[in-house]
Amino acid sequence: MPGEREGYLVRNPNAVLSEMSPGLRRFHDAHLEGILRGIRNSWPAQIDRSFFQRISGQVALFDQDTAAMTEAILLPTQQYLDRGGKRLRPLLVCLILESYGADPGACELLLGAIECMEDSSIMMDDYIDGSELRRGGPCAHRLHGFPGANVAACTGFAIAEAVFFNNELNLKQDLVLRLLNALSWETIQMAFGQIEELYWTESNVNCVTVDQYLQETVSRCAFLTFRGPLRYAGLIAGAPTEDISVLERIGENLLVGYHLRGDNLDMAPDSEAWGKVAGEDITTGRRTLLINYLLQYASDADRAELIRILNSRAADEASKGRVYDMVVKYGGFAYSRRLAEEYNELTKQDVNRLQISDAQKQLLCEMSDFATVRRKA
Repeated sequence: MPGEREGYLVRNPNAVLSEMSPGLRRFHDAHLEGILRGIRNSWPAQIDRSFFQRISGQVALFDQDTAAMTEAILLPTQQYLDRGGKRLRPLLVCLILESYGADPGACELLLGAIECMEDSSIMMDDYIDGSELRRGGPCAHRLHGFPGANVAACTGFAIAEAVFFNNELNLKQDLVLRLLNALSWETIQMAFGQIEELYWTESNVNCVTVDQYLQETVSRCAFLTFRGPLRYAGLIAGAPTEDISVLERIGENLLVGYHLRGDNLDMAPDSEAWGKVAGEDITTGRRTLLINYLLQYASDADRAELIRILNSRAADEASKGRVYDMVVKYGGFAYSRRLAEEYNELTKQDVNRLQISDAQKQLLCEMSDFATVRRKA
């Protein structure tokens, strides 16, 4: 039922965590309870008058509205949160806060907001893509319909933003303004990146270069994936100005490596923990790096067949298998892995430029290895 919170407190054993280095796994385990508390405290158990007072300072509801709003707005996001996940973003925030001498325990609302933003955004991705599964369960639009998923995702994102707009972290005003300015800029970048991807997919664009794809990926995903959490954590912890720009660049490079790994996993999952339908990028006609690579390097005959499959939004296993065979034939997986490893190295080079301890640098490098090379889901 909406309002029951036990799901937040279940550790949800996840096979992919076994891929973490011992040091990173210890760090994860040490901070997991704080992350879960942050999610619980930043995400309301129910919508009532006190909730609206907190969010907007106004109350303009009939009492009977609150139960319906709890069901429609909170339940879909809560279901995503309850399924768990890697929680890499709040984990990164903990790591950066500690690296610059700040206490993650004093910023648990930030940890929760970052994870709630992420889950709201993947809900948007799911209904845009028409996906079936997320984290092993039905996507929100499959359970609640497209309008319901859209309202829940947008509202969930707004609720997370309220942590910053209402200054619930009790930060200095000039710092709050910097965070809000960054949030506005990032949201614009994310919107235009999403529009670009939708245009390529809906218009069946077949001439996207690798560089264009990578730029679109950074615009659409860098904020919520890693750049935003790293920037916010650095600003709140008082990192040196020169380190903030390095953290932002780390976020972008780490995102690219992570995303390229995800493209490979979508077409060829190597773990039952993937939790999604394999080959959805083919079924939706999405122009991923692997698809764009084939469009650029496949023979005329294979390219024509690939375009036919993509344009028909084929969901049958034979069509998906045919695209998989083409990726293998032209070395697409190997190319994508090499590129992910290059971005992993760029990330590590920047990590070593940060003014933090060697131990913290080592953990960040291990996080990069996990996200771009070792991750299975």
